[in-house]
Amino acid sequence: LDVDPSTVLAGTRLVQLGAFDDREAAIKEWVIIMDRHGDLIGARKRLIQEAESGGRSFYRLRMVGFESLSDSRRLCSALLARGTPCIPVTAR
Repeated sequence: LDVDPSTVLAGTRLVQLGAFDDREAAIKEWVIIMDRHGDLIGARKRLIQEAESGGRSFYRLRMVGFESLSDSRRLCSALLARGTPCIPVTAR
């Protein structure tokens, strides 16, 4: 189910679905999002990336499987219309 963060190349189009204090919370949110929006997400895969900011560690819940920026923006627009936060991002 998960994509290994080390395999995501710089420039890859992603969608960020949230940031969480621990990996388990990110996984729980993914399950909720899939239950509500599986019809939009289809075969796209989950990516959980550990990050640090201001000395604090957290986990970004992201999704991979977009062909272009416009592809990721379309999905985010559809998710936002259904009340689910979503930000198109590019891997660095």
